[in-house]
Amino acid sequence: MSNSTHQPRSKWMVVISLTLCALLAVAGEWSQFHFIYGITFSLTSIFVLLALRLFGIWGGLLTAGAAFLAGGASMEHPMFQALGMLEALIVGLLMLRYRGRLFMTDLCFWLFIGAPVVYFFYNQHYSGTGIDIKLIACLIAINGLFNALFAEIAHQYLPLSRWSGVSSIKQLPRSINQLLLHLSLGIVLVSFLLNMLVNSINSFKEVSYYVEDIALQATRTITKEWGASEVPYTIPSDRVSIRTLQFLIDRYTTDTYTFSLTDDQHRVVASNHHGLIGTHLDPFGEKTFQPITDYLYFSSNYNSFSRLKPYTWQDEQFLFQSKLGNGTGQIIITFPLEYYQKYLFGKYFTHIFYLIGFGLVAAFVSLLINRSFARSLKRLAVVTTNLPLKLKHNNALELPASSTVEIHSLIMNIKHMSSSLLYLFRESQSNNERLEMQAQLLQQSEERLHQLAYYDMLTGLPNRHQFTRHFQELIAMNSGAGSRLKVGVLFADINRFKQINDTLGHAFGDKLLQLAGERFQAIACKSCDVFRLGGDEFVFVVRYQQEEDLSRHAEAVLDCFVEPFIIDGMPLFLTVSIGISAYPRDGEDMDTIVRNADIAMYNAKEEGDGCYRFFKPNLLPLIAEKMRLENGLYKALQENQFSLHYQPKISAASGELCGIEALIRWKHPELGLVPPDKFIPLAEESGFILEIDRWVFREACRQNKAWQDAGLKKISVSVNISARHFYQGNLKEMILSELKATGLEPHYVSLEITEGVFMRNIDQVIDTILYLRNLGIQISIDDFGTGYSSLNQLQRLPISDVKLDRSFIQGITSDDKKSSIVRAIIELVHSMNMKVVAEGVETEGESRFCKELKCDELQGYLFSRPLPAAELEALLVQPKNVS
Repeated sequence: MSNSTHQPRSKWMVVISLTLCALLAVAGEWSQFHFIYGITFSLTSIFVLLALRLFGIWGGLLTAGAAFLAGGASMEHPMFQALGMLEALIVGLLMLRYRGRLFMTDLCFWLFIGAPVVYFFYNQHYSGTGIDIKLIACLIAINGLFNALFAEIAHQYLPLSRWSGVSSIKQLPRSINQLLLHLSLGIVLVSFLLNMLVNSINSFKEVSYYVEDIALQATRTITKEWGASEVPYTIPSDRVSIRTLQFLIDRYTTDTYTFSLTDDQHRVVASNHHGLIGTHLDPFGEKTFQPITDYLYFSSNYNSFSRLKPYTWQDEQFLFQSKLGNGTGQIIITFPLEYYQKYLFGKYFTHIFYLIGFGLVAAFVSLLINRSFARSLKRLAVVTTNLPLKLKHNNALELPASSTVEIHSLIMNIKHMSSSLLYLFRESQSNNERLEMQAQLLQQSEERLHQLAYYDMLTGLPNRHQFTRHFQELIAMNSGAGSRLKVGVLFADINRFKQINDTLGHAFGDKLLQLAGERFQAIACKSCDVFRLGGDEFVFVVRYQQEEDLSRHAEAVLDCFVEPFIIDGMPLFLTVSIGISAYPRDGEDMDTIVRNADIAMYNAKEEGDGCYRFFKPNLLPLIAEKMRLENGLYKALQENQFSLHYQPKISAASGELCGIEALIRWKHPELGLVPPDKFIPLAEESGFILEIDRWVFREACRQNKAWQDAGLKKISVSVNISARHFYQGNLKEMILSELKATGLEPHYVSLEITEGVFMRNIDQVIDTILYLRNLGIQISIDDFGTGYSSLNQLQRLPISDVKLDRSFIQGITSDDKKSSIVRAIIELVHSMNMKVVAEGVETEGESRFCKELKCDELQGYLFSRPLPAAELEALLVQPKNVS
């Protein structure tokens, strides 16, 4: 598009530039410089040659034709127009054939064609007239060479090609030798032109003053000899007076000029040319005269001095006129110009000799400068061409010598630089072998990078980028196929993987991902490809016919997790949740399909571990609700949307209230009361659980201290603490800061932690718990029996009590195995001087059974649901036996 708009503009620029060049040539033809004896100096061919150089031979001929037609219209001799056209044609053809320089090509034209043609023309017309034809030919040739030189200078040093639209290429660098030659010749020719112009005017004035002096001297002599102090007032009428006057004229005049006395009727009375006596002589009636002084005139066949032509000056003459005092006649003296031709042409020859001499001197000076300056630089440029390559091959450098200080300094700098480069090359040569080895390593790295670009580094499975490209190819195949292709996306997520990473460490998690990737790769087939998107997220792309095919693939993925993963000798039983979406049924693009599969996977997680679910549109509100909860957690803490409920703990022995557990509640302004099992996992994933735990701990301590200050029963309050505090948070500083802020004594606080805390950096965790125990804070293991701990590890744990998970309590009265496990746990815990708390007690039978097993404390809906602070306060005022 840009080329199509640029070309017309360049075409118009070329047309405008060519037209301007032709107009300048016409102006040059109409505005010529005129020297003495009718010799002219024209600038026309400057623009003709420029047009020839810029626009080619046809552009030059068009410009020449326009200029010389204008010259013909101004009565210029046709020979000059023909010669100008011939110059444009011959120079154009020579440059087109040999691609020479403009000045040298034009020099050849004038030496072999132009000057001989001029000489032949003038010899045919003015042979034997006294006109120096060789001088005329030389001057016209010098005029042509002057124009050629300045046309070449203008083309070389001005961006005419770019201005005219002929070319957009920047001009090439110029030679110093050429620059010096142009400068010297240009100065000589311009000086010659100015000298010619000034001296032509001075020479003409010199001759005219000489002529006037001769005329005045002859007039005074004849008048004086006639016996009068001045010109007589009347023309002599008698024959004696006329003979006397004629005698004096013949005696004191010469044949080189005509001395005549005429009456008021312009009839010659007396003259040194006797043939004129009695004839009518009125010079002003025959020719046009230009006044030079008060008495002297110069004849011309044209209206102005500048229009004089060479062929008219042969017949031109000076006219001296002195009128008689009474107006009855006049003295007329005419001086033919032919007697002064040699003198005037001698002047011109002198100037030409000066030009030749100065030209030779300029060429000699240019040669000297070129030898001492440009020649050295040229040799230096030749020697330093491909300098690094020459030094690399140890080629000898023959640097030139120069007597110029600057060039000598430059040569020495290059010499030192060459030495430095040679040293660097030798140094680099020792590294070539290493570089070659590194090149091989780089080639291997490129292959590795290609592998990393499309494959997961940890598992070796295709990565997200490969998945995107693969899925887009399937969509493209579907758009061009006759029948619509069915593609299913199975989004698989390993359950509890984040908990494993937090508790067992990332190295353990990486090994798990590698093993999982191997199992996934084993079940992949021709119609099923597996990819790892990141973390514990894997995607299967299945090309299927029936929906049962997707179910079969999903069940295969679930089955590969039946066997435990053995990592560092530890068996690990895990499950995977799968979400399924189908293209094009559940979306027309990849992002929609993956998002819907992700939504279905979260739905599978909510319904239970180890299952798969298909995407259904009604799942979108559930995901939207989850996102609303995630986005509202921070706002809930800022706007005090959280509150604490307290669930009592009952002593199994006395039935009295012996403690309370602080449980957080969230009253969402739009969704209402949000259960903890909905937002606590979201807080764990986002890391916001640290701020929530801090707020719960501070609020529980503040409320307990307020009850104590009100004189109510002093009991311990239990607060659940996330495992993240032991790895990411500053648990010690947080506990000390909030206890100091609320003023609650440490032994009225109990921290409930899960077993997973002890599975990572156990020594660091034990040190932290020991520090808290030394403060007086109680430590309890919550949901004991559901995590990774073994009973043997209890002896290492500095804890005060163990809370049995409600899954052990429910149905304990009818399940002998469960009751035996609970009995063994209680006996082992008691043997290590720890208390046992049974949570989730909902029936009298479960309460009675726990008491028989000697549980220390009971907690559950049988005794009380979690209560707001105001309702729990009544239990602290009137403690009672609720067993």
